[in-house]
Amino acid sequence: MDFSEYLRFTRLFHGLTQKEIAARLGYTQALISEVENKRKHPSTRLKVALTREFPRTIEFERFLIELKMDTV
Repeated sequence: MDFSEYLRFTRLFHGLTQKEIAARLGYTQALISEVENKRKHPSTRLKVALTREFPRTIEFERFLIELKMDTV
């Protein structure tokens, strides 16, 4: 899983729109969209902001496993 997928799955897990997650991270909705759609590479600052605001939890790991199982 690359960062664009990780960002999207984090957003979906928390039930947020691109605009909402952008506001929480201090970015624009447009940038979040560009990163999720692999049109822009994420900065280190964005990666750090995401992992600080939304630390990985066991529940999130289960969510990722369920997504993977649904695509098989």
